[in-house]
Amino acid sequence: MANMSKDQRAHLFISYASEDYELAEWLTLKLTAEGYEVWCAKIKLLGGESYPRDIDIAIKERTFRLLALLSQHSIRKPNPLKERTLALNISREGAIDFLIPLNVDGLSPTRLDWMTSDLTFIPFHESWASGFAQLLEKLASIGAPRHGLNGREAVCQWFAARGSVLEKPERIWTNLLEVREIPRTLLKFALPTGRIDGWAQAWPHYWQKPSVAWAFAYPTSGPDLSSCPVERIDWQSEYRHSGLRTIDVVTNLVRQHLIHHCIHKGMAITTDKRELYFPPGLLRDGRLNFVGYDGKKSWVRAVGERTFRQRDGLRQKSRYHLSPVFRPMLRAFGQPMVQIQLRVHLTDLAGAPLDGAKALRRRKSICKHWWNHEWLSRLLGVVSWLADGRETFKIADTTSGPLVLAGAPIRLAAPVGIDEGALAPVYVDEDGEIPDDDLEDDGDDENRS
Repeated sequence: MANMSKDQRAHLFISYASEDYELAEWLTLKLTAEGYEVWCAKIKLLGGESYPRDIDIAIKERTFRLLALLSQHSIRKPNPLKERTLALNISREGAIDFLIPLNVDGLSPTRLDWMTSDLTFIPFHESWASGFAQLLEKLASIGAPRHGLNGREAVCQWFAARGSVLEKPERIWTNLLEVREIPRTLLKFALPTGRIDGWAQAWPHYWQKPSVAWAFAYPTSGPDLSSCPVERIDWQSEYRHSGLRTIDVVTNLVRQHLIHHCIHKGMAITTDKRELYFPPGLLRDGRLNFVGYDGKKSWVRAVGERTFRQRDGLRQKSRYHLSPVFRPMLRAFGQPMVQIQLRVHLTDLAGAPLDGAKALRRRKSICKHWWNHEWLSRLLGVVSWLADGRETFKIADTTSGPLVLAGAPIRLAAPVGIDEGALAPVYVDEDGEIPDDDLEDDGDDENRS
């Protein structure tokens, strides 16, 4: 290192595992736009200079600093490990901080070897933006060289050279269901005997106060309300009533009817009434069948199991359940819609919910490689189940009209598309047991997000 000029060591070398390619690519483009020369496998940028063939020589003789993306994947793979070891040796010989570690997924220092665990990490697991800001401060403080070319122009040229944009329309799927029909009338019940318990799952309604409830219709089971005073309100023409915005009441009732529909079809709900989820045994093999966006029949798991390794080395299984959340949006788009957000509910094999911290860690491990295809497939599966595969499905029938939703998400069209074949391959996590190099360290760790 002592015999090399500063100009020879002008590059930032990014060391990463293939599963972390998205961050490596993003980091390469951001650093290049800031004026730095960057080496990252599979990316060719400034001056037509490709990724070096002899990695050892490139790191020893032409790299200013090595940025190591440390994650559950990269700590076990031989090539990133070899690159980090070489960088640490250079650090010792030159008495410099040649290796700059970036924490990708909240990795604990206890998971690292003794040479790396003492280094100061730049956290990227909480926010790429804040991590990048800290990295820029670090590079500025150590005088990292910049080239005289226009980095932003180089990034634009790189995007253009990829040829990933196709001049043809592309279909875009949303997570919105169109509300085809909706009751016009709200019923406001006066209950002189006060609130009656046990109706939450039997009668979709909204409690304004203990003696006042709103609904689209009378309950089909439970206490008889035919003798209770009732007021009928046309919510589309009466904006406010009794201190409430009527559209807020309707929004709540649409959501309650969807929850009731799911429970009636066999879905479970947590004791705090906050999460709906598919329970074991509801579906054959835990599968949701649907017709995919390519027109072919397919399926996804609504319930599955994953294995996690704990700090003591023992393995423990958890069960995950798809958990839809409904957000009616009645005026946001000029047409009533319901947004469906998919979440994952975690339990042990006996069905007991996991505590918050453990559930969060394991949810991240399960979902971190679910990309657009995985989430869209699960959305289509859930919607097909809600609608029993039909074009529309009715979740309420009232004297002022039914409540009917579309049986498929809204599709849009973009004037141009993306050539998926021109993009880097995406790592796909197969459904089943988590690989050994991706098992969670399930101990208490304050460094985890």
